[in-house]
Order: sequence, then structure tokens, then C-alpha cells
Amino acid sequence: MLLKFRKNLLLINTLFFLAYSAVLQADECGVLRYMANKSTGVTVKNNSCKLTGDIAVGSEFNLTPGARLWFKSQDAADAQKMQGICQNRSSKPIRISVDTDKLPWINPTGLANCSPWTHNKINCDDSTGAQKTFTCVIAAINSEAPTNEIEERTTSVRLRSLPATDDADDAATGQERIISAMQADVDLCKAIDRANTTINITWLVESNGRVKTVTPDPSGPAERPLVDCLTAVINDFPYPKSAQAVRLSHQF
Repeated sequence: MLLKFRKNLLLINTLFFLAYSAVLQADECGVLRYMANKSTGVTVKNNSCKLTGDIAVGSEFNLTPGARLWFKSQDAADAQKMQGICQNRSSKPIRISVDTDKLPWINPTGLANCSPWTHNKINCDDSTGAQKTFTCVIAAINSEAPTNEIEERTTSVRLRSLPATDDADDAATGQERIISAMQADVDLCKAIDRANTTINITWLVESNGRVKTVTPDPSGPAERPLVDCLTAVINDFPYPKSAQAVRLSHQF
């Protein structure tokens, strides 16, 4: 009887430990979301999360030279949703560790002369002494407007009217709503690239809601990092489907 009781107690303790570990892991995996569609040159290591895109405390982002990392905070009913972008301008790879479940979550490792996080921004020099070769910026964004509300704010009816409509005001309103919805991402691109110039970009959205081409104005300033960042934003935006392809143009 005593042996059976001990076995049952051991089983209960084991089940409790497994349940607690699962809850703990779920908690840790609610830290960040890695935005792979907009990121370039980034790999993730030491991530214990099972779901694609979920990032746990203890994970590490590896950025190749020229790489750009996009991430955002996980959903939280009682917290402001945040989004971040990091740029590696160094000629060497850079490692970023996810150290905590609190803002700013991440810290670069192995870099010299990093500024403290100020107004959710950090700059670092690399090991060769080159200045401001690494920058991260974090900013608040609207809670899931790009995925839930955009189809209401930029419906297929609006998109169908853009290419050839008798109502120019209606067409302009449709495009303005799209630009407004992606403005938070655009602001991050300009902040990370310290851009003071404007760039005119034209892009074609196919009827299935996917972007086919993105064409910056060749006569504009050659801000390649900014163009690449804006192109990623344009390509990743959740356009609704429409009856025909739609060409949009905007000066960012």
C-alpha cells in the first residue's frame, strides 16, 4: 500500500511539473513575434518556442552585414502594442539577445560603445571603431489594425475604384487609407535610416492582394537602405483582394 501511494505521489508530482513547465514555456514564448516577411539576413538561434515566429527569452537573433530585423510585441489586452526594427550597417555579423520579457526586450552583444536605450532607441559602434553601425528603434503601433481593420478601411470596392474611377476623391480616399494604415512602419523605416528625404514609389497590387512590382522613382535620391525598407513594408501589407490589378503611387 505504501509503495503504491509513493508511485501515485510521484506520478502526480511529474504531471504537475510537466503542466507547470508548459505554462512557463507558453509565458516565455509570449515575449516577441519575429516578422520574417519584412526581415532580411536574419537567423534565429536558441529559441525554445514551437510556433513559427514566436520568440522566447534566451533566444538570439543573428544579423549578417546589411541585415534588417523586424519584430513586435506579443498580443496583450492590458499593454500597448509595440514594434521594433534593427539595422546592421557593420561589415561584420551582429548578435542580439532576447534578455527579458520587458521593454526593450533585446540587447546587442559584442559591440563597443553602445548608447543606453533612450526613447526606445539604441546606437552602437562596431569592434573596428566604425560609428553608429548598429541601430534599433521601437515604437507603439495600433493594435492589429493592419490585419483586422484594413479590409474594412480598404475594401475591394475601394481598390477596384482606384485605377479608373469617375470619382477622383473616392480613389484618393482609398489610397490615403492604405498609406495611413502602413504609416507606423514607414515611420520606423525613416527613423532607422535617419532619412530626411522623400521618395516617390509606385507599386502594382494584383487582384489576389499580392504586390507584383515596386518601382522607386529613378530621378529621386538614391537612399537604397530606405527604399529596401519601404519595399518590405509595401510587400508585406495585407491588401484585400479585388476584381483587377491596382496601381498605387505615393511620396514617402
